[in-house]
Amino acid sequence: MVKALLLVGLISLSTYSHAETLSASAAGPLQSTIKADSLGNNKFAEDSNITDIKLRADSGSLSKYSMKFSLSFSGPPVGDLNNPMQPNPDGSPGTFETSLGGSLSARYRVSSSNAVSFGTGVSALTPFQGVKRYDIKNPFMSYDMSTRIFESQVRNVLGATIVTNPDWRAMGETLGLGLDNYWVYNLGSSKWAVEWDTSVAYYFYERGPNKKSKTEMKAGLYGVSFYPQLKYILSDKFYAYTSLNISFINPRCSEDMTVLWNRTLGQRVGLGYSLARNIYFAPYLNFYPKDFNLDATTVNFTTTFSML
Repeated sequence: MVKALLLVGLISLSTYSHAETLSASAAGPLQSTIKADSLGNNKFAEDSNITDIKLRADSGSLSKYSMKFSLSFSGPPVGDLNNPMQPNPDGSPGTFETSLGGSLSARYRVSSSNAVSFGTGVSALTPFQGVKRYDIKNPFMSYDMSTRIFESQVRNVLGATIVTNPDWRAMGETLGLGLDNYWVYNLGSSKWAVEWDTSVAYYFYERGPNKKSKTEMKAGLYGVSFYPQLKYILSDKFYAYTSLNISFINPRCSEDMTVLWNRTLGQRVGLGYSLARNIYFAPYLNFYPKDFNLDATTVNFTTTFSML
C-alpha cells in the first residue's frame, strides 16, 4: 500500500508538471517574486490558474514565509444542543466528542503554486460542557501543489503525520501517510460548479490489534474517501454547496488487504465565504441521508486563514 501511495504521488506530481506546461502555454509563464514587503518577506505573484475561494485560501499566503491557521468546530446534534457527543452510526473508533480545534503551521512557498508546511494540531473536547481535555497533537509535514488541468482547478497535498492523539496511540497507531486531491470545474458561464475531492490514507501501527477489543479490530489499516460536491456561486466571494462523504476502510481485523468496509453515507449542506484572499469561512450541517433526523444532524464550521 505504501508503494501504491508513492506511485499515486509520483503520478500526481507528473500530472501537475504536465498541466503546468499546458497552462503556461495558454496564459504565459508564471511571474517570479515581486518586491519584498516591509519585513523583507518576498511575495509571489498570484497564481491566476486558481480562482476557487476555498482552494485559494487553502493554498496559503503568497509570501515566501508565512503562518497558516485552520479552525474547526464539530458541534452537537441540532435536536439536542446540550449533547457533548456527535453521532457515530458505524461505531467507528476515534474521538467523537464535540470539539473546537484546528492546526497551526509554518509554510515555505517554493513558487506561486507550490508550498511546504510543518505544523501541529490543537483541540479542546466538549468546549461548551466544560472542557474534557486539551490536545496539542499529531505534528505533520505536507507538500501542496496547485494548478489547472484544461478547465479544471486542481490541488494535490502529500503529507505525513506523527500520531500523538491519545485515543489513537492507545490502539498502537504511530504514523499516517496521506494524499489529498481536489478538482473544481466551473460549468461554463453558469453559476454552478462541481468539485470532486479524494483522500487516501495509510496508517502504521507499532503492534497488531488486540483481538479482544472491538474498537481496535474496527480500526483501519488504510482508507479511501470521496467527496463529490455541487456549488452554486452567489458572488466571487460567496457560494452555497452540498457534498457527500463516501468512505471505505480496510479493517485491521481482516488479513486481506483488498477487503473494504463502507462507512455510512454522510452529507453536508453549507456555505463558503471568502472574507479576503487568505481567509475562508464555511458553516455547514452534517447528516446521514439514509436515516435523516435532527438527533443525527450536527452544526459545524471550518475556517482557514494565513498571516504574513
